[in-house]
Amino acid sequence: MVTVLTTRIPRSPAIMTPEAERPATGSERRVLKTLTFLMFSNIFLMRIAIPASAAGISIQLPIVLVATYLLVSQGDLVVNIGRTRAYLIAMTICALCALVAFLRALDNAALTSLLLLIVTYLPFCFGLRSGMAARVFPRLLDRFITMTTVVAGLAIAQFMLQVVGLKYTDVIGDIVPKPFLMQGFNTSYPIQYGASLYKSNGFVCLEASFCSQFLGLGIIVAALRRGRWWRHALYILALVSTFSGTGVLLLGAGVVLLSIHRGARFAGSVVLLIAIGLGIISLTPASQIFAKRATEVSSNTSSGSLRFVQPYQRMWNDGLGNRDVGKALFGQGPGWADRDASAFLQKTKLPLNYATLPKIVLEYGVVGAAGFIFFIWISFVAGTRSSVLSGSILTFYLILSGGLLGTVVVYAGMLLVTWYSRDTGQPGDPG
Repeated sequence: MVTVLTTRIPRSPAIMTPEAERPATGSERRVLKTLTFLMFSNIFLMRIAIPASAAGISIQLPIVLVATYLLVSQGDLVVNIGRTRAYLIAMTICALCALVAFLRALDNAALTSLLLLIVTYLPFCFGLRSGMAARVFPRLLDRFITMTTVVAGLAIAQFMLQVVGLKYTDVIGDIVPKPFLMQGFNTSYPIQYGASLYKSNGFVCLEASFCSQFLGLGIIVAALRRGRWWRHALYILALVSTFSGTGVLLLGAGVVLLSIHRGARFAGSVVLLIAIGLGIISLTPASQIFAKRATEVSSNTSSGSLRFVQPYQRMWNDGLGNRDVGKALFGQGPGWADRDASAFLQKTKLPLNYATLPKIVLEYGVVGAAGFIFFIWISFVAGTRSSVLSGSILTFYLILSGGLLGTVVVYAGMLLVTWYSRDTGQPGDPG
């Protein structure tokens, strides 16, 4: 068995369909239908919320919890002993860190954030049996490719409608009542200040950045499944229409991992394709916008700074480097980062975007972060069926998105990686 925890690296990272000639069993069809529905809702219903808080609770949370219960009751999902142990350790440590914050009566510590953390990651304690996982996994990846291809088509259509003169409108926002939409996201955002053209979010995504990240992930999965060339071209065009750099960064991480596996020839081909793509973009008006975005982290008001610089400055000033040793070790308390971002928005009118890494350090300190990152490593890396996909998901989850309590990112990783671990920890299951 080859995993990213070993020293061997397979030369071909392609994910093939085992026993393709054998018809799927009834249980496999049932599981695949359920997983397909979960993936569909995670992508196309990501903007829908239950109005139970100021920002709303993603509808994906109860959907996943109910689906997990049904799959467990039918024997399709079983307890993964390794992940369950890691989950219990991580949540116990985080709860103790939260208790320290509550006992110290720290401002902005919220019990609801801790409870949401515990509930959100509960489905990670389960997984498909190895034989079932091996047969369902590649088929679900194909359906993920189909869904992200639809998103790519929607993103291109959304942008082209603006180019031909139709005024931008938030279609989903006009249809769904505001209380039932996730709040606090830059869903509608011009490509640059004062521009009449808006970044594509594919109509259904929370932000253009989420759209670009799923497109980047779609390219990586399509490469692993040996997808047709036209899909890659469609993805790239859609990625450009989002005018978001996070999808490009995710794609870059995936390309590096693919290059490690496939060798120098593949890496050289990628460099050549990138050079051709940059050459084509340089001939369009979009080149000036992308050039400006590439250097914007130097400005405190830029989205790059708000996502990749200032949260980490806060992580050091208010977390790791805090003179209050208690805060450095045990954190500022659950929910602190969310409330800090909200206060920052009210003060500056700018959205401070806490990725998972600075958020977990600030809220649960060094101690809590260590326990939680161990759990994430076990969930996304140990026993993985694709180190390329695992590495891409880790980049998506830890660095590019606010994924700690963001069900869109959390459950994308669970549905693409976690539930297919080779080792379910069950007696008689060879893994």
